[in-house]
Amino acid sequence: MRILNIIYAVIPLFLSSIFTYLTYASIFTLWLAFGVWLSMIVGFFIFIDFYRLSRKSTNYEINYTTNTKKYKIASFVTSFNENPEIVEGTLISVKQATKDYGDVYLLDDSTDQKIAEELKAFCEKYGIIYLHRKDRKGFKAGAINEALRKVGDNYDLVAIFDADQRPTENFFEQVLPYFSDPKVALVQVPQNYSETYSGIAKAAKYQQEPFLRIIMTGRTFSSAFSLGSGSVFRISALKEVGYMDESSITEDAATSIKLHEKGYTSVYVDSQLIWYGEPPEDINAYLTQQSRWAFGYFQLTWKILKSNLNFSQFVDYFSGSLYWVKEGPLTIAEFLAPVFFLLFKLPIIILNPLNYILAYIPYLLVSIALFIYAIKGKGEYGIKGFYYHQSVEYLEFLSITLSFLFLDNRQKEAFQGYS
Repeated sequence: MRILNIIYAVIPLFLSSIFTYLTYASIFTLWLAFGVWLSMIVGFFIFIDFYRLSRKSTNYEINYTTNTKKYKIASFVTSFNENPEIVEGTLISVKQATKDYGDVYLLDDSTDQKIAEELKAFCEKYGIIYLHRKDRKGFKAGAINEALRKVGDNYDLVAIFDADQRPTENFFEQVLPYFSDPKVALVQVPQNYSETYSGIAKAAKYQQEPFLRIIMTGRTFSSAFSLGSGSVFRISALKEVGYMDESSITEDAATSIKLHEKGYTSVYVDSQLIWYGEPPEDINAYLTQQSRWAFGYFQLTWKILKSNLNFSQFVDYFSGSLYWVKEGPLTIAEFLAPVFFLLFKLPIIILNPLNYILAYIPYLLVSIALFIYAIKGKGEYGIKGFYYHQSVEYLEFLSITLSFLFLDNRQKEAFQGYS
């Protein structure tokens, strides 16, 4: 735990408390005034980190090289009661990408016996190693760890793919050169949502674009973290940190923190090396996905605060926590404030309107301009992407807030899926 990191984490609470004390209108709405101020200040902190990463991302480039050490690779595809047709298509793609670098494994935790039998038969037919568990201890992370303990000593690297994320044939040729640096423990590629047949699916894709094209490129060689699929790890580094973290449903980010604490670095390769991927197709699937990711990051927050990350890495990870708090409970506060004022005639904050306009409007315009400038020419975003992105975010705040409020009660439910 580094004192500078803790000071940084406390500053939003401290500033919000001061502004609340100076401007609150009533003791009955004091809590709401604090929520409104905290939302604005947290938003500013997120903006500052986004600005810093966008500046770094402008210098991002992919380094191509043909001088690659021969690594032996275990390619893991994880599955839990997935559509066999989808899994089988992914296994074929992974096998074509893996070539003679190593072996392909299906880590199948399916409880549906029919699905398990079909996938086992498929693996036997195509020379894929089938591993099945019954207890599902540790869920996805547990399946990966159990497989690594069985076969990890036979390989240098492990690649992890979700059941619906299919790599291109040149995947490893693009990824492996980065491991020539012994301090590189992880290489991550962007996920790809190719099957966008509904409005929600399109929105989910566009929502990922700023994160994948700006934030992650800005974090490369510093705090880029595993996204759970399209991740290639150095097995010796995973062993050093006790394998994948089974205590969090976002085992990818939790494990990345442990690697960064040990002094390892990570690389983000912003190239379309995943050619097929399925986004959430309807509102229920989307909200489940978002609340699961939020829940995982809420779990991680205490670990981030206790971590020994350097300051830059800490700011990046902590901004992730701030983002989910802003999208969930703090958005609730922003909605409740005008409701209380209009319905119950209860003022929330006493503030000179002119001072507020002079302070907030320039900040709002600058933040929008920076965002447009940063995303310009990256991916397929554009005006349409901005519309989809902003629209879908207003659907998720209640679900994210429930994840925040009922951490313990939602833990079992949230662990069910593997993607």
